[in-house]
Amino acid sequence: IVLIIIGIILGAVVKGKDLIRGAEQKKVYSKFIGAWKTSYLSFYDRTGKILGDENLDGKANSTSCDHLLNGEGDPPTYYGINTVGLTPPTTNGADACTYVYTDKDGGRHEVKITFAYDTTNKFNFMLVGSDKITGGTPDLPSELGMALDTIIDGEANGASGDFVCYSPTCGQDDWDTDPTKDLAAAWKMEF
Repeated sequence: IVLIIIGIILGAVVKGKDLIRGAEQKKVYSKFIGAWKTSYLSFYDRTGKILGDENLDGKANSTSCDHLLNGEGDPPTYYGINTVGLTPPTTNGADACTYVYTDKDGGRHEVKITFAYDTTNKFNFMLVGSDKITGGTPDLPSELGMALDTIIDGEANGASGDFVCYSPTCGQDDWDTDPTKDLAAAWKMEF
């Protein structure tokens, strides 16, 4: 009887940790990643332009968080979300484009976002887990990438759907099996 009770308690502890981890991942989506997509869409609704389109050619290519927030120039050559009256998403990071996530092993990850244009497939996307398309250090743990992929696409398949793994180290058909490995992801935007 004692062994059965201990087994039940251990099972509850393990399940409780999984529930807490899942809740944190949903919070990252709703408060940060999903909120940035809403800001992107709201910016387009207000201006008819693409957020992060520094060249004003319909292709996102933001070079800094400050440019996404405030635009550039005086008067601005292009606008950011603050300059059109939008509020940046909530974050716990150093700036509005960074969210600090703690993985299951206690590792700290600064998940950054920016917007870019895929020249091969011809669409704008949100780069999640790095602030630069080339040369940026990926910092999206695979466990969070899989959770976000499941929320956005309904399955954790890093190779298909609107949310895909966007790192050279991504698996051929899926996210990396090491849940704390640092990757980056691309979320296709509607325009």
